[in-house]
Amino acid sequence: MAKVLKQQESLDSAFKKRAGLGLGFVGTGVVLIIFTQVVIVGAILIILGIALIYDGHKFWIGAVGESRVIEVLSNFPDDWYVFNDMMVRGSQIDHIVICPMGIYTIETKNYQGTIYGNAEKREWSQVIDHYESQFYNPVKQGTRHSVALSKYLKEGGFNNVWVNTIVVFAEPSVKLKVYSPKVPVIYLSELCGFFNSQKQIMSPNECTKITKHIHKLIHANDTYKS
Repeated sequence: MAKVLKQQESLDSAFKKRAGLGLGFVGTGVVLIIFTQVVIVGAILIILGIALIYDGHKFWIGAVGESRVIEVLSNFPDDWYVFNDMMVRGSQIDHIVICPMGIYTIETKNYQGTIYGNAEKREWSQVIDHYESQFYNPVKQGTRHSVALSKYLKEGGFNNVWVNTIVVFAEPSVKLKVYSPKVPVIYLSELCGFFNSQKQIMSPNECTKITKHIHKLIHANDTYKS
């Protein structure tokens, strides 16, 4: 089993905060309407509460997707190291993998429907039942995260390492119609096959040294939060 050195936390926390606050607003609104007849204020609180719960639900969906990826990554050999939900130089990275095949950041999306995108375009499209919405290009997002991690490693003396980027769509029903010749954009079901197809480029000792340096960020981020 791979060594999972940090679990996902921020999405779960965001969901719980919004859902809890939303339920509180809804409950207060119901009490005002039923017991005090303050209908307008009560209705406003209920609407705000529902909006907060809906917003929290989006974080919950993201957490589910990342949990699916973590489950796959954790089943790799024990000389693999995995960090989840890492803050590196201002970038919130879903997953960092250090293994004999190299260093990777993984940007996880848990979208449904059909995804249309080009690696060079700023916006991608999600289409569900003929309804189209836009979201920021995850290839650009993931590449920015890899650059942040690369800069951090260079500051630690790791000058000759390359940080790879992968974008993974975790929802099983999603359909990808994406052009990205340099950065892999794959289904979760393809993640194992992708890693198994890569050649070994790092020794166990190199993996351990890089992992120890990245591990320092966990304590640094905890200190910053406190």
